[in-house]
Amino acid sequence: MARLLQKLRGVDFYRKIPSDLTEATLAGASISLAAAVTIIFLLLAELGSFLALETREELVVDRSAQGELLRINFNISYPSLSCEFATLDVSDALGTKRMNLTKTIRKLPITEDGQRAGYYVHDDLSNVNVKYDEPQEAVITKDFALPLSKEAFKSTLEAYSIVVVNFYAPWCPWCQRLEPTWEAVTQEVHTKYPDSDGRIRYAKVDCTAEVELCREHQITGFPSLRVFRAGHDEINIHGVKEHESYRGDRTQASLTTFADNLVPSAGQPHHYIRGVTRMAKTSGCALSGFVLVKKVPGALHFLAKSPGHSFDYAAMNMSHVVNYLYFGNKPSPRRHQALARLHPAGLADDWADKLAGQGFFSRAQKATFEHYMQVVLTTIDPSRRRQDLSYDAYEYTVHSHTYDTAEIPSAKFTYDLSPIQILVSEKHRAWYHFITTTCAIIGGVFTVAGIVDGLVHTGARFAKKVELGKHT
Repeated sequence: MARLLQKLRGVDFYRKIPSDLTEATLAGASISLAAAVTIIFLLLAELGSFLALETREELVVDRSAQGELLRINFNISYPSLSCEFATLDVSDALGTKRMNLTKTIRKLPITEDGQRAGYYVHDDLSNVNVKYDEPQEAVITKDFALPLSKEAFKSTLEAYSIVVVNFYAPWCPWCQRLEPTWEAVTQEVHTKYPDSDGRIRYAKVDCTAEVELCREHQITGFPSLRVFRAGHDEINIHGVKEHESYRGDRTQASLTTFADNLVPSAGQPHHYIRGVTRMAKTSGCALSGFVLVKKVPGALHFLAKSPGHSFDYAAMNMSHVVNYLYFGNKPSPRRHQALARLHPAGLADDWADKLAGQGFFSRAQKATFEHYMQVVLTTIDPSRRRQDLSYDAYEYTVHSHTYDTAEIPSAKFTYDLSPIQILVSEKHRAWYHFITTTCAIIGGVFTVAGIVDGLVHTGARFAKKVELGKHT
């Protein structure tokens, strides 16, 4: 046993020097204290680094699930686009087209300076397929069926309790189709309710001849059938100014029935009549809401459109202000804080919405606006302990331009999603990394301190020898 222990001592890496052969020095003590302090400081710093989460950024192919939909949120104000005709169409590269979206869209009448001017408007889809009489030749036999001038328009409104006016344009195909029916109805209503009755009158205004009159009444689509009571078409309901438009079938029977329904209310306080659509009396509209789209290139198309109406493209103005437009869902405060901390480049004020607060104004007729957006997905994947902070952040760059078009002017928001996804993840350092680093710190500092101590000790001895040589 003693012999085995003797052999075991032979492999001792750390052989000891007898204490009576060592010498303690003041310099060595100072260096030892400095080394101990350095070791403690570095160990504490390494411990803090070990406990902190490590962030790693990777570029990977988009890992979105097959068929996953992307939400696009928006609020855009159009000071010169009536809510009566404002429409949103959505299309994508797969050929999907959705026309006149209404379920997730809200329309709010606004003034030219963007202020609220009414209540939210719900589209009336009951008049998608407007009925007409069979084509027939119009025969105008009375002066009362001729278009009104501005002066005759005013006097007509003063002479009758209720006047239903057809604002039309001769070039409009829907107006041409309505014309013979309107003439027949005008004469039938005049016969049934003559001038001596004074309760109702049907009339029409040619908007190519009376441009200012039509603009005064915010006529943007043809034909527009408006109801005027007591000399004006303005209805003030709880401080909101509205006008009435007929949006029913354009047959002689329907229009005559409509006149019969109006007559009992002549001279009476205003009340709702079947077949009438109430609309805020203003020229602008703010469209807000969201759409769900496939993750392929596509476009949001804002324009004026309505079944049974034509538009004067040269008079349309698609100027707009983007109040907000962003992709995905807004992060909660905690997720926003985590995103700001983990995002590779940090978060700028406009990190999610480059268009917010920007205005785009038309300086020419038939101007179409197009915004081209390239969208990038950044996925924040925190540690397993904080999976509730996981978040998909969508950012985009945007390029905008304006061009003239032969088609109907519009505002088009085209988007294209990058196939590359930025993945930001958090990971804890392995425990053995901490042990390895701890050993390296202790051994490294101890070795360096020993080297410094040796240099100091050797220098001191050399100085003593030099001093003794001088004295001898």
